[in-house]
Amino acid sequence: MNNRMSVQTRESICSAFLALLDEKENIKLFTIQDISERASVSRRTFYRYYNSKEEILSEYVQNLIKKYGDEIRLQHLENFESFIAYFFHYWNHFEKQLFILQKAGLFTYVLNEFNEVIAELYTSNSVPWHIDEEKDSREVFYTTRYGVGGLWNVYGSWLAIDRQNITIDEVVKILIQSFRMIKNKNNMDSREG
Repeated sequence: MNNRMSVQTRESICSAFLALLDEKENIKLFTIQDISERASVSRRTFYRYYNSKEEILSEYVQNLIKKYGDEIRLQHLENFESFIAYFFHYWNHFEKQLFILQKAGLFTYVLNEFNEVIAELYTSNSVPWHIDEEKDSREVFYTTRYGVGGLWNVYGSWLAIDRQNITIDEVVKILIQSFRMIKNKNNMDSREG
């Protein structure tokens, strides 16, 4: 019972934090007292769970990334194209929350947290296009940051610029078509060379 109450209290505080962030669009424009009042908890209860607003953000983002890691481990992605589709569809479940973070200038915070765990996520998933991490850990390091950074940048650009104009499925289609064109061109170049 107590653990369930703890989870509910954390969720209430996090929801209040995101709602205030959505309204104010700047983490500095609201206080711990504002969050406590919105979450219907005392300041003392707030401080039992968190030391700061930034700690709420950190926990929220870490939980999102952990869920992503747990979910992707369950997927049977046959190729990089299926990974692209999965990546965008997964994160789009959190479109509203990620848009709130973006409006507040905190969208890159997610990428920074992602970079902390991406190598571990990469090595814990066995898919055909992965580099053999035993071969070159530096290659894994840079390849994972290149891949996630590029995909995250595309998702952030879509949120900021185009989410009212095209669907995430259309973005996925554009990326997969581009990926196939590059792949086909490379295949043609290698046959000619």
